[in-house]
Amino acid sequence: VTGTWMGSTTVPCTYVPSEGFTQQTLSWSMERDFSISTIFRRDDSGDHILLSKFRGRVSIPKQSPGNASLLIEKLEMPDSGHYTCQVVWRSTDNSLITREVTTTLKVREVNPPSSSWELPSSLHHP
Repeated sequence: VTGTWMGSTTVPCTYVPSEGFTQQTLSWSMERDFSISTIFRRDDSGDHILLSKFRGRVSIPKQSPGNASLLIEKLEMPDSGHYTCQVVWRSTDNSLITREVTTTLKVREVNPPSSSWELPSSLHHP
């Protein structure tokens, strides 16, 4: 997934809800420079944004079952990294099932610097 600096992007995470399975927890974590931090957690007690630098910038759809995608707004360059969505369901026999998916996010500048350049024509030799 690619996002633009100061823009917004959605890191996808969707599943098909199945009868007899209840979503227990949903969490999003981010890996960057070999360290992993949990950004967001949704459980019985509500939604919790655990990383202060993401407060007010991340959200997850509430009313759409099966959509656990992470919307990040006002993207910053350090937001680039590997994002893992982990969902835990409880089945009717009380067993827990966990699935996770990891997506790489790259934040780029609004106008990436051009790799090729030309000399102004006034500097060209005759």
